[in-house]
Formats: sequence, C-alpha cells, structure tokens
Amino acid sequence: MSEKVDITIIGAGVIGCALAYELSRENGKSTDIAVIERNQQVNGENQSSRNSGVIHAGVYYPKTMGPLKAGLCIEGNRMLYEFCTNYDIPHKKCGKLIVATDELEKEYLSDVYNIAKDNGVPGLKIIDKSKIKDLEPNVDGISALHVPTSGIIESTSLVNRLQGLAEESEVMFLTGNTVTSIKPKDNMFEVKISSGTGIETFHTNILINSAGLFSDEIARMVNPSSTYRMDPVKGESAKFYSDSRQNLEMNGHNVYPVPFGYLPDGNKLRVNFADFKKRFEKGEITKSVGVHLTPAFDYEGGKPVVGNTITMGPAYSAPGDKDDYSHSRDTGYYYSMVKPFFPNIREDDISLHQTGIRAKLSDYYDFVIERDPVYKNMINLIGIDSPGLTSSLAIARYTSKLIH
Repeated sequence: MSEKVDITIIGAGVIGCALAYELSRENGKSTDIAVIERNQQVNGENQSSRNSGVIHAGVYYPKTMGPLKAGLCIEGNRMLYEFCTNYDIPHKKCGKLIVATDELEKEYLSDVYNIAKDNGVPGLKIIDKSKIKDLEPNVDGISALHVPTSGIIESTSLVNRLQGLAEESEVMFLTGNTVTSIKPKDNMFEVKISSGTGIETFHTNILINSAGLFSDEIARMVNPSSTYRMDPVKGESAKFYSDSRQNLEMNGHNVYPVPFGYLPDGNKLRVNFADFKKRFEKGEITKSVGVHLTPAFDYEGGKPVVGNTITMGPAYSAPGDKDDYSHSRDTGYYYSMVKPFFPNIREDDISLHQTGIRAKLSDYYDFVIERDPVYKNMINLIGIDSPGLTSSLAIARYTSKLIH
C-alpha cells in the first residue's frame, strides 16, 4: 500500500462496498481508494451477512422522523432490483403481507398504510381475510396491507459482487486490519491500522466512516467531541421448513405482523394506537416490525430458488457487547410471536437459526450521513441499521455527492 491514498473507507459491509463501487465507478482508476475491514473477510461478522435478507419497500419510516430512511429506502429499492437483475444477484420481488389479526391491530395497520402512501410506495392495497387466504392460505388475519415491491435477496452475493466490481477498478480491500489511530494532520488524516503482520501508517485526503457497529468509536477517534453513541440491538432468528407439513406451506411472500411498540426487554406492548404514539414520541418504547416470516434461497442444480426454509425474526434483546452473537431467546418466544397470524405452527417445528447485531444509535431514529463538523473531509455514516441493506446503493450515491 502506498503512503498516501485519495479516499479511505472504514468498514466493508454492504455500505462500505457500495461506496467503493460507486466512487470507483465515478472516478475510475485515477483515484486511489482503500477499504479497511477488521474481519478477515468482507462477509464477516456484521450486519451485512447476518440479516433477514428482506428488500424493504419503504412502508415503515415517517418522513417527519426519518427523512433519509424514507427517501433512500424508496430510491434504494428501485436501484437494488436493477443492480440485482444486471449482475445476476439472487433476488425475488415476492411481495409482503402485513397482517392485522384483530381490531386493535387494524389501527396500527392504518398508520403503516398512511406512512407508506406518504412515502410514495407503489401498488399498495388493503386486502380482506379472503384475499389473504388467496395469497397465503395458511396465514390468518382480518385484514392486511399487500406491498408488492418488497422482496428478498441473498445479501452475501450482493456484497461480494460490489467488492468484485470495485476491485476491477483497482480499489484496495485491506481485510483483517483494525484501525487503531486516526489523527487529523495538514488537512489530511494519518491512519494507523493493525493486522497480524504488524502496524502500518498511511495518509488519506478523504475519510469515510462506514464502520457499522463501531462507527461511533471511529467518529470519536477523529473528533472526541462527537456525541453519537451506539446502542446496539441483538436480533436473533429461528427457522422452520414449510414442506414438513401441508398446513405450513407458504407461497413465497414475506409475512409480517403489524409493527407494535416494544419494551426494553423485547416484549410487545399491546396498547391503543394513541397511547403507543405518545410513548414512542417520548422515546419510552421502540417501534419494531416484529417477528416475521421470510423465505430463504436454496440451490437446485447450482441455481438459486426460493426454497422451503422460512426464517423467523428478529427477536430483539440487548447484547452483552458488540461481538455478542449468542442466542438468548428460545423457540417458545418465536412460537408465541407468530402463532396469531400463522396458527398451524408448533413449537417443535422451530429451530434456532442465527443472530445479528443492529447498529442502532441512542436517541436517534434516522440515518446519520454527514460531514464531521470540524474536519470537513471526513464523512460519517452512523446508525445505518434497517433499511440499510435495501438503501445501500442510494446511500452510496447520496454520500458521493457530499464529497464533490
């Protein structure tokens, strides 16, 4: 590696790789770009490899609270489908059902519909019980919101493809390297990285912080007055096999409960919508899409197909630290969460799957994508949780405009 590079990106999850792809595409081989990744491989232990693989449509994010999430999810949804088609990334626009099982939940469903409509999500329809059964015979509900632009994606294939395209433009990916020090110096940054082979120091003109769970620490490394603090959330998942019994069969849709308020212990708070809204706006509770059903990809003859593995999640809890990928929820939790809208499930159908950790900011709802207030040639991307995967290409384009 040379002693000086033009642009350094910290973090090679889907956001870092999308940034590397976008910036190398814009600037070509004339600009030196380096990507620093603490894991030994790009698809390591991070949000990009441990998630539900849902392509979100943009139905959950009110513009008043999360203008970046709302706008970038809608744009990113379109860009992601186009990218996946052009580069043969396993994906499917399978649609989503958000299911209300009683009159209380219909209040919450109306709120989702209003947010989605305001965000410009296309093709929305409120459907009744009979139409739900037409689409997913084993799902129960009194009404549902059908969202046709939701889908699924094999996320590791996306990340690998973005990395490969960036490398074709001579972007350097330095995996297995931890950033140990960043010092502003002569309108540049002196960056020290540590690997198994020792410590290396180089300088960079522009620094982009997309370090996920560790982005708050990187921000403070440059500017100790940064007030952003990560409040990571562990999202655990389970799975079942839809071909194990006829009454578990699914037709390939994402199936969600209505989003509710959740207490810090991860349990659902069933209160009327007006009470929920007051508590949510005060920050007393969090709003979650809840434990949902998502079909996963299998491979037949080497080709990806929507298979019979159905993932269930996320089940939220507080991790012990940013590397805590242990399970703290048992199968009974998933059973209790999905039973109201998927009544034929039994607890013994369910097995534990995987755990991810979401890069959620304390006291902040929206994405943070901004220049450091002191060091203008540093751009921070902090709190890029859901819908970060869906929004990744749009986030990269948005960020690139801050550089120029």
